Amino acid sequence: MVQQLEEQLGKFDLTLGRWCVLVALKSSGRAMVPSELSDDLAVTRANISNLLNALEKAGRIRRNFDPTNRRRILVSLTPEGHEIILNVWPVYEQTIFQNVGNKLTQEEQNQLKDLLKKLF
Repeated sequence: MVQQLEEQLGKFDLTLGRWCVLVALKSSGRAMVPSELSDDLAVTRANISNLLNALEKAGRIRRNFDPTNRRRILVSLTPEGHEIILNVWPVYEQTIFQNVGNKLTQEEQNQLKDLLKKLF
């Protein structure tokens, strides 16, 4: 399933790691410091830095100084970041259902779909 997700996400110039960063930012509903993202996604600080660099270069996130503490950097989604989530989510959801759906009853599939929709 991970390989299929990577293939589908690659069509949008995303990796699974970059996608997870975007979803984490969207789910939080606020700007986050890189260490929060690192902790939430259980990746190293170096790895989160590389993911953020790629997303920033693609225009999907921005990093700004925290106005209350200029030693902290805040990461937030750009309008392009929000848009890519809207475009990719149906593909992501479909890939999950194709790989998980045949292992679940129809009722369980509906419940999973409702839970995934609740995230957004």
